Amino acid sequence: MRYNPFTHHRFLTNAVIALFVIAFLLSAQAGELKPLADIAWLDILGEGGIVLMTLTWIAALLISRPPGKVTSFLVLGLGLFMFSASLDLFDEWLHQPTNTWLTWIESLPAPIGMIFTSLGLYQWHQEQYVLNRQLKRREAQHREHELVCSITGLYKADYLQAVLKEQLSEPQPLQLAAIDIRGFADFNAEFGFIEGDRLLGEVSELLLMNCRLSDVVCRYAGDCFMVLMPNTSAVQAKELVAQITSALSHCAFKVEGEKHAKFQDVTAALVGSMQGDTPHSLSSRLHAKLQQQKQQRVSHCEAVS
Repeated sequence: MRYNPFTHHRFLTNAVIALFVIAFLLSAQAGELKPLADIAWLDILGEGGIVLMTLTWIAALLISRPPGKVTSFLVLGLGLFMFSASLDLFDEWLHQPTNTWLTWIESLPAPIGMIFTSLGLYQWHQEQYVLNRQLKRREAQHREHELVCSITGLYKADYLQAVLKEQLSEPQPLQLAAIDIRGFADFNAEFGFIEGDRLLGEVSELLLMNCRLSDVVCRYAGDCFMVLMPNTSAVQAKELVAQITSALSHCAFKVEGEKHAKFQDVTAALVGSMQGDTPHSLSSRLHAKLQQQKQQRVSHCEAVS
């Protein structure tokens, strides 16, 4: 999720802007413009680069992080460092009189800012530790953000294929399940893509809640999810899939603006690995079985009607 610095972080954004403006006003009020011959352009390039990069880091934090203690410490710390760096930059343009108060103002904010930044980094470390424990349910051994579905937070099909290749090389029973949400296209058409994305997110959370830490859950395509169950027998996998489908079928999803909850119709298929299997052959066999299950349900509905 991306955040708007001027709405989600209004105080921090205004504080950073104010620090930069104050640095400029202090330098302009106390100094006189240097002749061009006295300006050290290399120093301006170096100190200006520091100010620019610090502002870039601040902008990245404001855009990518939610409001909170960690964000406040980091942004304020970098803001104070930027304040000192800005005074150094403006000194290259302006002759400054020997004023003790201006020297103190230029020197103090940077170390104070480093203290704030250090506190923020420590809090960030604590936050990341908790998040890493939660992410154990979403990943196996790798962490590549470009392989993650932004809607569900689960890994995509490419990641599943990579993990399958690793797991199939191990001498262990391996089960692969597919979970398909029936009628998802109709749901999108009736309630819109925003509600559809929210439904996929809720389905992902339910899948994770009903899987073990050793299982790998991925969004395979559209409304189809896959669960990789290493070192699992067929009997254990069937029980797990039954629990998953039961949880999804009984989930009362509340659509925005609707009085009644929507319950999902789920189709599931399960296959076990065989000797000589490849990720492609195992996935293809599962896909064929899923299509067979769908066709059987359609035929059954037509026969009943």
